[in-house]
Amino acid sequence: MTAVEFAALNMPSIDEGARRDQARELLGTFYGGSYAARVEGHRDLNYLVYKKLERSMSKEWKSWLPQMTEVLITECRKRDMDPVFVLAIIQTESQFNTYAKGRVGEIGLMQVRPETAAWIARKYQLPWQGVNSLYDPITNIKIGITYFAHLRSQFESRPHHYVPAYNMGPKNLRQVARSIASLGEDERRLLRGNYGSKVLRNYQLIYQQMIEKKEESLEFAKDEASSYR
Repeated sequence: MTAVEFAALNMPSIDEGARRDQARELLGTFYGGSYAARVEGHRDLNYLVYKKLERSMSKEWKSWLPQMTEVLITECRKRDMDPVFVLAIIQTESQFNTYAKGRVGEIGLMQVRPETAAWIARKYQLPWQGVNSLYDPITNIKIGITYFAHLRSQFESRPHHYVPAYNMGPKNLRQVARSIASLGEDERRLLRGNYGSKVLRNYQLIYQQMIEKKEESLEFAKDEASSYR
């Protein structure tokens, strides 16, 4: 789908304030020189989110991509989250495989456990039609984003807590954090662990890819324009 075709869909825009706030939260002092900072003010970020899904999802989901993009952006707007962060979680958890199943029963794009999904659906009044609905990317994205927003709220927007908590569970995270604090060590090292490092690496890589794809598109547009002169 071209940018012109995408624009005709009237897709919701990304909440720039929420995107920027979470990017600064995640990257800290590294935000200033980051790819996440370079996209500030760009109005076509929703299209870049679509293009990332288009490149990453299997072809069988092609007709779903506009709806998936809309749901991802809408849910992130609702929960004050950065859609690119959600893409990084999906990349880390399932490599965009809707049929992925983890060792302890995690399912789908965001690798949500059924018991967690059922609990989140009840708490936030989301539609829930049982375990198999987690293989539906729309349901999986809605529940996954809501759960991440819940963790972010519970851990007072501290990424060194809420990011690893998604992987190890909030109870285990609190135990590990208490153990680290009792030793007088910096809890922020939790984000530099194996899972947190993968998420941040994917987060920055996706932003880099978006910037590069955008610049390629601009160069293509210039070449096309010059060919008609």
